[in-house]
Amino acid sequence: MLRLKGKTADEAFVLLKLDKAGDDLLRSPKFSVWVSYMTSITKTHPKTAIVKNLASRYGDDTLARMLEAAKRDPGTTKIATRLQVAQMRDWIRGGKSFDDVLALLKLDDGVDKILANPTSGTLGVYINQFNKINPGKETNTIVRLTVQFGNEALAKMLEAAKKVPSTEKLAKELQVAQFDQWLAEGAKPANIW
Repeated sequence: MLRLKGKTADEAFVLLKLDKAGDDLLRSPKFSVWVSYMTSITKTHPKTAIVKNLASRYGDDTLARMLEAAKRDPGTTKIATRLQVAQMRDWIRGGKSFDDVLALLKLDDGVDKILANPTSGTLGVYINQFNKINPGKETNTIVRLTVQFGNEALAKMLEAAKKVPSTEKLAKELQVAQFDQWLAEGAKPANIW
């Protein structure tokens, strides 16, 4: 790390050739060196500084996709999860709403797009962090999706998604959550749609 001394975050990133790492960024041993360097030069909220730097380089949406993919790799799960939480907290503090996140991740075209999209896990992390930062204003995925798309469209999408092997499990979980929500609201079957 001596050769990084006095370098900016961007200079260190380039010096370590991380700008050439592409999709393998988080798997690169040099990424750990850069993270350590960022932690040493950033005294407050180093994970947020790392996320902001990466987002300025790749864009919020691309970084979110990179982090979600890296969470599925056993070698990068830990750092990807920490950085994803930092990114969600930064978005929330910056005023990004659930609808903004849907648009940013290109998940606002329809309910069916959400379940099949590999970044859909990011929504759960966003909501989890939103609830931690905003006690008393807690929400959940099914409530937010219902607000965004409506009960009927959401119910039809979940029923269709149950027939697709890659989305079946999540669709069933969300369908149970939707039924629970209806019960909590005292909805009668005839009044649901």
